[in-house]
Amino acid sequence: MQRHAEEIMELHWLFDMLNHIDLGLVVINKQYQITLWNSFMENHSGKSSTAAKGQDFFELFPSIDKAWLKRKIDNVFGLRTSVFISWEQCPHLFPFKSYRPITGLAEKMYQNITLRPLTNADGTLEHACIAVYDVTDAASNRVALSSANRQLELLSKIDPLTELNNRSGLEKALELTFSSFLKKGTGPHSLVMIDLDRFKDVNDQHGHLVGDQVLKEIAAEMIASTRRGDFVARYGGEEFIMLLPNTDQQSAKSFCEKLRERIATRVFETKSASLKVTISLGIAELNEKDGSAFAWLNRADQALYQSKKAGRNQSTISA
Repeated sequence: MQRHAEEIMELHWLFDMLNHIDLGLVVINKQYQITLWNSFMENHSGKSSTAAKGQDFFELFPSIDKAWLKRKIDNVFGLRTSVFISWEQCPHLFPFKSYRPITGLAEKMYQNITLRPLTNADGTLEHACIAVYDVTDAASNRVALSSANRQLELLSKIDPLTELNNRSGLEKALELTFSSFLKKGTGPHSLVMIDLDRFKDVNDQHGHLVGDQVLKEIAAEMIASTRRGDFVARYGGEEFIMLLPNTDQQSAKSFCEKLRERIATRVFETKSASLKVTISLGIAELNEKDGSAFAWLNRADQALYQSKKAGRNQSTISA
């Protein structure tokens, strides 16, 4: 008699612990009807155990992808095996708000879900358990870290003044284009090197802050002139590079002349003066004689030198 009383007490304790444990517990039958609904589910869903029991699970949560989750539940019953759903696969199976004090930026609770078969004493299987784990802290930290890493990666490829691609990003783009040209015969591709004429005079006469403003505005002009898929980078100082995929040298020169004229006719309004600036450009179309991306870049640089030598404010195609 005493042993029986102890077993009832242990069962009571066990039920009390399961009901108040810090994870969600839902038991459903093969008809997807809810037969158990613990306090965690009550607190986060706003639906009492009395209201939830006997309800169709999917009617209670219509936002859940019914076909997707039913397949997983049916596998639990059919294969008698557990199924795990990570927050990375499905961040929020249940649309619960997040109340985690550490991660106040998370609007919804990130959840890991385990679907587990509940076998009866006689070996039959009529019910499955859905366990809901609140992993908001760990998931939010992971998301924040990934976001920070992406931002750092982006910053490592961007020139901070002009917000164009920087030299490192340019070198990767050139190598990819050159490799694709060799292996797949893509093209034509043209490279344009651009230099601001006598820009040292601007810095010397008006200061570097004014010079920086002009650089930023010219960078914006370049971006406004390019097509989707073109690559624009600040090469260093007042030098810029434009990679024009699927563009032959004549089309590239036509593009360059329009950009050159656009900048030559513009007046740059700064705090100290109204300035006019011109640019010189060198153009090189990638060909089979280029032994490397560097050789291609060097031909564009030589063409730019010819533009400077011929009097500046012009575009030259590499010989």
